[in-house]
Amino acid sequence: MQTRMNDFNINFTQYKKGDIITGTIVMLTKRGAIVNIGGMKDGIVPKEELDSVYKEGDAILVMVTGKIDDYGCIVLDAKNVNKAIEQREKIKNLKIGSSFKFVVTDILASGIKGEFVGYSVFLPYSQCTKEDFLIRNNLKDREIEAVIIEVNSLQKSIVCSTKLLQKTVDYSNIQINVNDVVAGVAIKVFDKYAIIMLKDGLKAKLSIKDASYEHIESLHEILEENREYEFKVLDKNADNSQISVGLKQLKPNPLDEVFRQIKLGDGYNGVVEKIYPSGALIKLDNGLTAFALTKENSENINTATHHIYKLGDKVNGYISNIDLENYKLNIITLKKKD
Repeated sequence: MQTRMNDFNINFTQYKKGDIITGTIVMLTKRGAIVNIGGMKDGIVPKEELDSVYKEGDAILVMVTGKIDDYGCIVLDAKNVNKAIEQREKIKNLKIGSSFKFVVTDILASGIKGEFVGYSVFLPYSQCTKEDFLIRNNLKDREIEAVIIEVNSLQKSIVCSTKLLQKTVDYSNIQINVNDVVAGVAIKVFDKYAIIMLKDGLKAKLSIKDASYEHIESLHEILEENREYEFKVLDKNADNSQISVGLKQLKPNPLDEVFRQIKLGDGYNGVVEKIYPSGALIKLDNGLTAFALTKENSENINTATHHIYKLGDKVNGYISNIDLENYKLNIITLKKKD
């Protein structure tokens, strides 16, 4: 054991764990490729990490792992060396104000903890957007984007903010249009609205009124958190920071068939359900509602609605207007008997 440690110390006076070296393959064995890296001892790339295209005499880019095998060779990593180079380039670019993506590892009482190429990351709740705070318990193991507000190279730590993200990240170049059908994950579901994660970090809002043609009390009845659905884009602003989506718009509206059967002049019975200054809402005997405009149902334009209708009154009349786009009906009621 002492000999092994001595070998290790001798060989690593020149090379440290994480060093990236270009070596030469001097021999291919059952254990892997023996690589000359210019030190007192050769290195070895394990067979399972070696691409079959290599042959003796080839140059190979490797990374020192900090381990030695049973034969005293320095164990080299050829599989993750390119990834390590990319990570080191990212670390070079770490500076206050720059945006980056990190993986969430834990949810703490004071904020969100994460990891980024060997750096520990902390996102305080005071620096979270309202949406990120609401969905914090669903963020573990996810990759999220933030802006660096503190970086300590010696301690390898980063403090970041998602509040500042919109000021540094431009989502306006992402192609998404009204009426597009898009996939999204319901990352947080409330009774009356849900936060939907779309492609490329875009977030959208689903309102309960755009979720189902049937009456529902809560979005929890039809949505599950962390499940993917298809949505239709209903509205968006120019920079894609506010997007609204719908679920029900991807299905036929059952009112289409009902309204196709209604004709101008059709007669209906109904009951006065609500009274407004401009008219009364009439619940028809076919289950639909129609609006009776006061000015169309009185000879005197100054007559108040409550002088014509009372809640619960039974009335009959005929359809005077059909708005197929908004599924609205107007009705003119016949003169009621005293």
